[in-house]
Amino acid sequence: MCPSRKCARRARLTVLAAMLAAGTMLAASVQAAAPWTQTLSQQALDNGFLTRLPPNVSTAFGLTKPQEGTEVRQLLTKQGHQIKTFNVSVANHDDVVVLDLNGQSGASVAYLVSRDGELRKAVSYQGAGEVKPLGAADAKAGLAREKRYWSARAKSAPAAAPATPAAQTGSGH
Repeated sequence: MCPSRKCARRARLTVLAAMLAAGTMLAASVQAAAPWTQTLSQQALDNGFLTRLPPNVSTAFGLTKPQEGTEVRQLLTKQGHQIKTFNVSVANHDDVVVLDLNGQSGASVAYLVSRDGELRKAVSYQGAGEVKPLGAADAKAGLAREKRYWSARAKSAPAAAPATPAAQTGSGH
């Protein structure tokens, strides 16, 4: 047996070391589990192409400068006729808009989410036409698809390259 002071001190140090290790592991897991929107928002703000959202979308979501179209930093991908954009408002980084546009038909769906990935509002529209709110079930299902797509992109690309102006033409409808 050891004297009681030594044993008590050793026990406190062991507990303290275990708490530090647990805190370090917790911090690492929280950092690794950062929402897809936070990772992509930072990529867009650092490297995204500066553009504007369509005025009809800006108005529907109540964003800044709705008549002109809200200024955003944008990540863009194109697969065939399908164009997907991830947009972060320049004026308010908590306003994130995910757009899915069919370049052939002009049919579009836009999701306003917070920087934490929470759905705030979803709409559909055709070209520069009237914006229609999506029902809750359609909005959640559509955002789930977008989340899978953009989460995979967030994991696969450490930094996004800016979109070129020529590739940009399909998203401003």
